[in-house]
Parts: sequence; structure tokens; C-alpha cells
Amino acid sequence: MSRPQHHKAVRLRLIPAAIGLGAVVALAGCSAGQVTETDTQVAAVNGGSGDVQDIAIRNAMFTFPSTGTVYPAGSSAPLEVVLANEGAADRLVQVTSDYTTAPATIGGDTTLPSRTALHATGASAEQKAQVEAAGGRQVQITLNGFKQDITPGVTIPVTFVFEKAGPVTVQVPISEDQKPRPEQHDGEGGH
Repeated sequence: MSRPQHHKAVRLRLIPAAIGLGAVVALAGCSAGQVTETDTQVAAVNGGSGDVQDIAIRNAMFTFPSTGTVYPAGSSAPLEVVLANEGAADRLVQVTSDYTTAPATIGGDTTLPSRTALHATGASAEQKAQVEAAGGRQVQITLNGFKQDITPGVTIPVTFVFEKAGPVTVQVPISEDQKPRPEQHDGEGGH
């Protein structure tokens, strides 16, 4: 085979490979944004989330216990949560859990005008001040009379009931401990 014939044969063999590679690239691009590994990822927040009609419950969690690390049976725990309303005006009317002996105590502003958010800040005065400084609206929600000990790492179902939107149940954990850890000195396990 002469040199020009050899080059032509090599080119003829490369054409199907190039077409096949182009088809693979084109087909791979067709599914971009359709069914991907990241299409079902949720926001990286610690608390529970849920939706009912146009109301979103976001980052719901119990404030970390002020003493110890457990909410013992019979105790109460304040909730931290953001309630966002993208629809018609509504109102939070009740918060309950099968893990408590009574409905939650709700204080403060429970109305949810259209396109607003309502913040439950738990027991932290710092969080309350931050919401107030940002012009946010606040509510206080405390679950009362736990039937059993509630420990970090465990989630319990909490049902939020809205006047128009109805109920939604969210799995609620205890938030992380915000207290600084004690310093370790050499000889006590530190490096």
C-alpha cells in the first residue's frame, strides 16, 4: 500500500471513531439537569424540614439542653424553626407531638402574612436579638411533658397545624451544643 493510500485508510478508520465519540458526548449532554445525583439533594441544615401547601417549615430543632445533654422525661424543650409562607395569609394554631403529654405552648406572633417568615428562636437571647435586629417576626414554641428521655441524635415527630394549610409532621432533632468545649491540657488527651 502506498503512503497516500495508507493515510487515507487511517483517516477512514478514524471517522467512525470520531462520530461515535461525538454521539457519546451529545447524548451525555442531553441528560444534564434531568436525572442527576444532585437533583434530590437537600440543604445542608441540621434541623427537620417539611411543606404543607405554600408553607415551608425549615431547620426545625430543639434547643440544646441548658443543663446536661438530655431532655429527661417530664421536661419541656423550646423549638427553633423558621416558618415561611409563600401563599395566602395563614396562622399557626397548634404544635403537637405523640412524644409529649400536652400540646406545645405557643407565645408571641402566630400570624403568617403572605410572603413572610416567622422565626421561633428557642431560649437563646442572642438568637432573639439577631431576629429582632433583622426586622424578623418571632414566635415562641415549647413542647411540654416529654413521655421519655430525648437525647441528641434522636429525632421525634412534631406536627405543626396551620389554620388554612392544615397539618404537617416534621422529624425534629436536638440542635448541636453551642457551648464552647473545655480546653484540654497536655496529659489529658490533647496533642
